[in-house]
Amino acid sequence: MSQKGIFVVFEGVEGCGKSTVIKWLSESLQSEGYGIYLTREPGGKGSDLAESIRQLILNPENNVYPETEAYLFAASRAQHVREVIAPHIEKGEIVLCDRFVHSSLAYQGVGRKLGQDQVNNINQLAIGKYWPDIIVLLDLDPVIGLGRKEKGNMSKDRIDSEVMSFHQTIRGAYLKMASEDDRFIIVDASQSLEKVKDDVYRLLIEKIKTWK
Repeated sequence: MSQKGIFVVFEGVEGCGKSTVIKWLSESLQSEGYGIYLTREPGGKGSDLAESIRQLILNPENNVYPETEAYLFAASRAQHVREVIAPHIEKGEIVLCDRFVHSSLAYQGVGRKLGQDQVNNINQLAIGKYWPDIIVLLDLDPVIGLGRKEKGNMSKDRIDSEVMSFHQTIRGAYLKMASEDDRFIIVDASQSLEKVKDDVYRLLIEKIKTWK
């Protein structure tokens, strides 16, 4: 691998299987000898401050205005990048992150109607130069995704609990961004879990090998 690592982000609507797939991918790549660091947003593995902000964002008892939400995500992200993501990328590792800035562009920029340019500007300072190299979009109808969460008796946070039309808007925002950005890899998350894993691995490993 080159001196600089690779920053890979997984995105998608609620219940698309990101957490399951990214954990499996991390273990698979580690078994092949790749240096991997797995983290997630909001918050971030290894950052107490970012995790504290996560609790504020997702607590269903909090009345969070869209503007506040956007700034809280960016604040958590700024800490996460500097404390966790950047050091591991600079060590030459592959950082796998469950959600990152494109979540804010979709959820706050489009879903909350703040505008993607506004949200992008908020995040420019937070991220600095650490934009994703590869973005894996697990595309799924939110009706299926939220149905999976209900079937699995998973607790709902403040954002999960939004109306279905909100989640449909988020899916549309992701697909539009993916159509305009060649860093995206789109995988049909309505397939069986094994097929989703196979597709993610096959498409991602091709990109990873070009970084060497």
